[in-house]
Amino acid sequence: MRPFKNIIALCTVSLVLFSFSNCGSSQTTSYKLTQDAPFTIDDVYYQDWVAGVQDGGSGTNVHITFKEFTEDVRIDSIYFRNKTEKAKSAPQARKQYIGYFKKRTNRDIVMDSDSKKEAQNTPPKSFPFELADNDAVVSYVKNGTTHYYKIANMRQKEMLAYPQSNAPSDN
Repeated sequence: MRPFKNIIALCTVSLVLFSFSNCGSSQTTSYKLTQDAPFTIDDVYYQDWVAGVQDGGSGTNVHITFKEFTEDVRIDSIYFRNKTEKAKSAPQARKQYIGYFKKRTNRDIVMDSDSKKEAQNTPPKSFPFELADNDAVVSYVKNGTTHYYKIANMRQKEMLAYPQSNAPSDN
C-alpha cells in the first residue's frame, strides 16, 4: 500500500508543477492588426536624416497625413524597423503625425565574469510585428481600446543632410 501512495503523491506533485510551468508564457499582449481603420490616410513617407555636426546623430522620420480623421480616435505610436516611438502631432495640422526614430549607436553592455555586474544589462525588447523596411504600424486608441493598423509600401524621400552650424564669431 505504501508504494501506491508514493506513486499517487508523485503524480499529484508532477501535475501541479506542470500546470504552473506555462503561466509565464500565457501573459502575452495581443497585437492583432485591423483591416478597417476609422481614418483614411492621405500621404505617408519616411525620410532619413543626418546631423551636420559631430555627434549630432542620425535617424529616420515617418510622416503620416490623414485625409479623414474622426474625433474619437487618438493616434498613439508608430512601429517602424523594429523600433517604437510615440507619434507627435505636427505643429501645422492635427491630421499630420510624425514618428522620430533616432539611431542609437552606443549601447552600454556590461561584459564581466561577475554575474551580478552583467545582471545590470537590460534585455532587448521583442518587437511585436514582422515588417519590411518600408512598412510601418500605427497604433491608435478608439473608445479606450488600442488597435493596430499596418501601412505597407511607404515611399522614401531623399535624405536630409542638415547643414553644419557656424561657430560663433568674435566680432
